Amino acid sequence: TSGELVASGAIAEDGGLVGRLRKRGFEHVEVLPVARPDWLRILVGLFDADFREGSAPPETAFGWYLERVDKAVAQMRVSSGQRVLLLAHSAGGWLARAALGRNHGALASNVSALVTLGSPHSAPPKEPPGDDQTRGALSYVDNNFPGAALRAKGVEYVTIAGSAVQGDGNAARGTPEREAWISYLRLVGRGDVSGDGIVALSGAHLDGATQVTLPQAKHSIGTPKEWYGSNDVIDTWLPQVTLTLARQAASQSIMSLLHGLEG
Repeated sequence: TSGELVASGAIAEDGGLVGRLRKRGFEHVEVLPVARPDWLRILVGLFDADFREGSAPPETAFGWYLERVDKAVAQMRVSSGQRVLLLAHSAGGWLARAALGRNHGALASNVSALVTLGSPHSAPPKEPPGDDQTRGALSYVDNNFPGAALRAKGVEYVTIAGSAVQGDGNAARGTPEREAWISYLRLVGRGDVSGDGIVALSGAHLDGATQVTLPQAKHSIGTPKEWYGSNDVIDTWLPQVTLTLARQAASQSIMSLLHGLEG
């Protein structure tokens, strides 16, 4: 199995997704070291005109995060001796795409695949009710590294998305359906759609990726039995990831054999 890097600071070490992955045969699992106060670094973007106008590239406010991904992947490649599988939850998904695309895709040589769990991959509409809280960074990623952008460099993409919650603007305040409606409205411009309660299904998949939609999956770790990393849900998507990696390995073996025959 490839080395794994869980690119989300919201995953518990004990009894959480990390432990569940290890129990399922993924020996090398690490969590990207990001603490909640680290996200305050985004505020540096306020000093940038493009950030204030909502047209900033990821480096402006998230460069520190991308550097950590670079460093963590390099370290894990050395320690595991294998290419790294990036597993990213929520915003970690589009940030991982940004990390893969920067420096002319240099990180791709150390990464076997990117798997995203409930990640918003489509840039929000520029006009209300759309609300781009990334201040242009997600639009930049979408425009410059669209879909499975680095598949030609050997990086597989798997997008996992939930459709458990239908947004409803008429639902009572505080209900999952009302909260989902508000979130979907900001992310995709419509609230009356399905998704995982935070990210609308229509914005959670990438063109060219292996797309897996889970009817029962919810976004938040606050729904412990229904979120992507729970024991009840993980086995509905992890086999697809394993299959994708197996196909990749088989394809590489065939290519190696063909090169050998040509020689």
